[in-house]
Amino acid sequence: MRILVTGGAGFIGSHLGERLLTEGHDVVVVDNFVTGQKGNIQQLVQHDRFHFFELDVSSPDFKETVRTAGPFDRVYHLACPTGVPNCVYLAEEMINACSVGVKQVLEIAAENRAKTLVVSSSEVYGDPLFSPQEEAYTGNVSTISPRSPYEEGKRFSETVAMMFYRKYNVPVTIVRLFNVYGPRMATSDARVIPRLVTQALQGAPLTVYGNGKQTRTFCYVSDMVEGFLTALEKGEAGEVYNIGGEKEFTMNELAAMIKEATGSSSEIILQDHPLNLKDHKQRMPSLAKIRALGWKQRVAFEEGLRKVIPFFLSALEKEGVEKKKERVPALLFPFPAEERVL
Repeated sequence: MRILVTGGAGFIGSHLGERLLTEGHDVVVVDNFVTGQKGNIQQLVQHDRFHFFELDVSSPDFKETVRTAGPFDRVYHLACPTGVPNCVYLAEEMINACSVGVKQVLEIAAENRAKTLVVSSSEVYGDPLFSPQEEAYTGNVSTISPRSPYEEGKRFSETVAMMFYRKYNVPVTIVRLFNVYGPRMATSDARVIPRLVTQALQGAPLTVYGNGKQTRTFCYVSDMVEGFLTALEKGEAGEVYNIGGEKEFTMNELAAMIKEATGSSSEIILQDHPLNLKDHKQRMPSLAKIRALGWKQRVAFEEGLRKVIPFFLSALEKEGVEKKKERVPALLFPFPAEERVL
């Protein structure tokens, strides 16, 4: 098949592209590098079935340019800046990607009659009043909060997707991601796992926002990619599927686990969010719908943490950050040093 992946140079998108190439598909990736990184796809560009366009999905020339690489059998739409601080710094880019961008991508999908996956987020639930969050829950979201460019943006992108499904019969499925982690996250990423892991490896204080009692679940990137494929190929068009981790952690528990796993002597400190953003109290997905399709979480969080720490350690070393190797006890990584760069 020939598959279009928007946001394919991002952390998750690059893993998806790699998986699709492994399965023998032709993969066309679009990314404008606002938050994606060229390094994420440097190994993929050498593949003769990989095609790349540096392009903004909301730009006027998007459709004309992408049409030259079609026709497409499948479309995966991931393109959108992420990260809580970016809700301020990249607010306009988020809004554009979730409005003009998703509309243009779905117009391409409609032209090709391509099965399409629109990647949404647990942010559509806002600060939920119920837990776990089922797909039918409509959320508790403010239209005027600093988070609204992403939260309301993703809610609107789902609205656009369902309009194309109902009006134009585009076979589109929606997935809502809960926290994802894994190799290729940037060391500068402000999301909680890269932030705490890099702080621990550098011997800096581990900063936990608020009282640290807010909870999250975490899903390793390979499980998330498997969820994408499962939802699109086995799920139903016009349906929404949560994908995320099964186990809930407080941020205090998470910081303690990372400190222990890295062997760090860093202290854990509580502080207000630097952008004065309120951290939502709880995120826990109901996974019954995606499990019914045969998906399950295969990488437990403790295993995923063991996998991802060597990646961040290597990334920091490449950036010229000096480190003491004893901060990461060798016994935590039961694989040779040459395999630690994932």
